[in-house]
Amino acid sequence: MRISEDRYSRDLRRIHLAQRMIRHEARTQWIRAWTGLSGERVRNLFHSYEESLEGARRRRGPSPRRIASYLRSPALRAEASAAGGLACVLGVVPESPIRNAKKTLPSVESGERLCHAYELYRQIVPEARLTMDQLIILVIALSEQEDLEIAHCRNCNGALLVDRLGASRRLCLACRQVAGQPSVNAAIHLEGIADASSEDSDDPEPPAAYQQPLF
Repeated sequence: MRISEDRYSRDLRRIHLAQRMIRHEARTQWIRAWTGLSGERVRNLFHSYEESLEGARRRRGPSPRRIASYLRSPALRAEASAAGGLACVLGVVPESPIRNAKKTLPSVESGERLCHAYELYRQIVPEARLTMDQLIILVIALSEQEDLEIAHCRNCNGALLVDRLGASRRLCLACRQVAGQPSVNAAIHLEGIADASSEDSDDPEPPAAYQQPLF
């Protein structure tokens, strides 16, 4: 009886996790990886709970694989810095690097932490554009610790997504653009600076992440 109860409990956790990931519009391949459910069962779950998913839609096609494809946007890079920092704090990203994180990181337990981090982030930043798929790719990259890591802006101490091999100054876009001003004052001027940065900046280096406009 005990064995049956444990199996039922594990299966129920998988189903609940799949429902959460479906609600966040994660692709089937990621739901399968984190829950261990088959693709057919995930699809059946989506159809069974479609009316209660509050408008969540099912994303089709291959998921983004290269993190650089969406980090070119200063706004998304800012969100990735904030969400990545939160994922590190909540234990979604392990402290020590792991190899082939795409295969070794997913589990029901880590998937539950992943959903909690994404849900908390969406509460803090209701208008966030960062998708669940993008957060997953980011978490995998941060877990491997080969190219990217979460550091801190040297001026405002905000979470900052940086290239581990890069030689750029670890300053967020806000502090870089409002050099010499306190970070609190910098936040006041961010709205106009963020819009004009791509056109008016004399710095040839791609803009780093900024977070102040998110909160």
